[in-house]
Amino acid sequence: MINKFDQKSLLNIAMWNIEGLISSKINDSHFSQVISNFHILGLVETWLEDVNAYTNLPGFDLIVAKIRKKNKKARRNSGGLSINAKTSVSKGISEFATKHSDILWTKLEHKFFNLPKDIYVAFVYISPESAAQSADDIQSMYTQLLEGIVKYSKLGDILIQGDFNAYTNTMPDFIVNDEKSHSSNDDVFYKFDNSLPRNNLDSKRVNNSGKHLLNMCKESGLRILNGRTTCDLFGRPTCITYNGCSLVDYSIVSNELLSSVGFFKVHEFTALSNHCPILDDLPGKYIWSDEAIELYKTNIQSKNIKDKFNNFIQKDFGEVNKMVGEFNSILIETANMSTKFIKRGKPKRDKSNKTRKKPWFSESCEDLRISVKNYEKLVNKFPFKAEYRKSFYTFRSHFRRRCKYEEKQYKEKICNDLDSCVESNPKVFWKLINKLDQSSTCKINESLPYNSFKEHFEKLTLEHRGRNESFSRKYHKEL
Repeated sequence: MINKFDQKSLLNIAMWNIEGLISSKINDSHFSQVISNFHILGLVETWLEDVNAYTNLPGFDLIVAKIRKKNKKARRNSGGLSINAKTSVSKGISEFATKHSDILWTKLEHKFFNLPKDIYVAFVYISPESAAQSADDIQSMYTQLLEGIVKYSKLGDILIQGDFNAYTNTMPDFIVNDEKSHSSNDDVFYKFDNSLPRNNLDSKRVNNSGKHLLNMCKESGLRILNGRTTCDLFGRPTCITYNGCSLVDYSIVSNELLSSVGFFKVHEFTALSNHCPILDDLPGKYIWSDEAIELYKTNIQSKNIKDKFNNFIQKDFGEVNKMVGEFNSILIETANMSTKFIKRGKPKRDKSNKTRKKPWFSESCEDLRISVKNYEKLVNKFPFKAEYRKSFYTFRSHFRRRCKYEEKQYKEKICNDLDSCVESNPKVFWKLINKLDQSSTCKINESLPYNSFKEHFEKLTLEHRGRNESFSRKYHKEL
């Protein structure tokens, strides 16, 4: 098992099947609070119709996005991916063109992030077997993904996150007894697979997508992080629905990167999606500039550090671990005096981003919201308890319906009031208009360009060109 955990970390990379990137989610304070913990965020199943419909998330820059063509028989769009990065790190990320609409590749520049190698990150969405047109579609998806892995693994390390809709149970993602089945004399360049067991609370039988995923890991030397790290020792489920829970969202890394990952974590379940965000954390680094190296040489020869080394030499530790620990602490103290350590700071809460209560949000809505939150906590604690899951989804359904009803009633009342006082009471009419304007979340401050304004009215007056010419001259003079 991997027992490496470092609180000081450089980069948080997360993936979330958001199940529809709608405005109500983007403006939700809880959504903003969750994503504020991430530096790079891949969103899958955005369900958007147009690439231009993607907007920057609060505090993030959009790196690249893709949509999936809508099925003629479908009521809404499906699929869709986007990669978003905090403004502070977006300059160190490069995008790559990919043929498939459900795979996005990007590169983390090693110089910008102070990493040993470039890291090539892929975000993936594979449809469930019931929704896929044929088994060949799933196989071709894994084939294209494997081609990218082979290509980019020659240039750096690989990290893949995605909703694979794959059940893998605890089946090995490595070649079992690899050392026994291959003689070292056969190929001097052959690397043997290490046996690294993993846990999985989802005991479902391995499906077709799961077989492809495990075979891809064996062929490429990648390893699944779920159920193998300090923060996810048991393989926590990533998707919780009314009927049950399953582990279908995976984080997979190259073997060389395995020891560098600080931890892998399945984030808490929320009412925003049936899926939990998954998070990889890469450890921090000291920035060793020429000035920092010279300063380190000076500091290690200072009286304070020399005294500590003298005490270290004279001290009888009794245990090797204590001796190594104290020696490392002296070196770390000297390094902290000499240079800067990039670490993951605790994200500051943006108080201005607090969601204002809607004017139609009644007491009944608030009561249902509290019930949803309470059952959300219980589902997080006991994901396999059917009673809590069913209660959560029942209350969430009631809450959404109640909100729609209250909003509809509020708008109908406003419209009726506007109709009744438009002529009889203009003051009340304009008060209502201002009230609607202040409560609106859509604020457009863009001014209309002069040329567009001119061309629009010239088209409207083409039939009356004689009058239009005098109007145009007068208009230019006024401006």
